[in-house]
Amino acid sequence: MSDWLLEKYLSVHPKFNSNDLTIWVLHADKTPPHIGISVEDAFFSLKINGKDEALEVQSLVHIIHKKQIPTLAITLNMPMPLDQVKSIFQNFGTKIGTNETCLSPIIKLLTPELEDLIVIELLTELDKNEQIKSIYGYHLPNGYTGIPNYSREIIQQRIHAVQPSER
Repeated sequence: MSDWLLEKYLSVHPKFNSNDLTIWVLHADKTPPHIGISVEDAFFSLKINGKDEALEVQSLVHIIHKKQIPTLAITLNMPMPLDQVKSIFQNFGTKIGTNETCLSPIIKLLTPELEDLIVIELLTELDKNEQIKSIYGYHLPNGYTGIPNYSREIIQQRIHAVQPSER
């Protein structure tokens, strides 16, 4: 994420509303970070080893604080019913599949006309369409300037490196 996007939206003192449609960038200082989404106090995430479906946002925030995970919570100016998020995530398997990433269901929800985006491209598109309300930062390291730049190849390398081998 470019510095300007952080400077434009970052809130130093979060007044976060767990009902807002929110993109979660966990391990925001890592390449690549992990991405999830929440709405109406329910968090969803497609992972290499499973899937979070309707995890309470307070539970997620507790884990973020307990483990001090550098995280961005990006709230959006978009209506999104919980049932729509549930439906999209139910269409995905129990873990990241071939040619999928943690961002795949989120792209289907937010920008179905644009496929194969990385998070920086998605956020740039949302910003261009004035759909970002605010960005909250948790446990960001000193000097943090934004989500590190990376390629689709790096995402696939990371997935293959940590994915348990199928026997």
